[in-house]
Amino acid sequence: MTGDRPAAEDLAHQRVPGRVAVGTVTRIGTVRQEPFGSRTGLTLAAWGCAALTVAGVALSPVAGGMSLLAKAIVVTVVVTAAAFAVRRWTPKPDVVDVHPLWVKDVTGVEHPCRIRGSMTQGLPVEGTGVEVYGRVGKSGSVLVRELVTDGGQAWRPRLPLPQRISRGAEVLNVVLWAAAALTVAWLLVFSR
Repeated sequence: MTGDRPAAEDLAHQRVPGRVAVGTVTRIGTVRQEPFGSRTGLTLAAWGCAALTVAGVALSPVAGGMSLLAKAIVVTVVVTAAAFAVRRWTPKPDVVDVHPLWVKDVTGVEHPCRIRGSMTQGLPVEGTGVEVYGRVGKSGSVLVRELVTDGGQAWRPRLPLPQRISRGAEVLNVVLWAAAALTVAWLLVFSR
């Protein structure tokens, strides 16, 4: 037991949401670069909202005549221009640094972990006791969201600024198309 924290053996058997492993850092690999791709869910959400907007534009002449069609087209053109402007001025990072490390838990199982981006405090040294929070990827390695040391210090990875701007632009794109879909729907319902 370290301070007020229970021993690693006790922590290993407790189910905590998001915690993947409790153990000791055994190895730290060399930094490599992986492709930085867009999030599929955000892309699908943007396309879905755009499809709803186009469907609303197609229904507008039936529901309210040519003036409603003109208003819906103006909304769609403005949002399309804004979405293209956001896409054009957003940095397009193609790779991100990944720091591999391995954590051996008290049962002897070694968990490969990947830290995307950088840690403000630096990486933990070999032999440090940690709790690993994150999710297991398709490859079987853990994409680390947070490391908590035996001393209680939380270490969170942080993506570089271009990657964070790129993620924010993806969210903004979804918000723009959702606003367009809601505006066209509002025009269809309340323009009489």
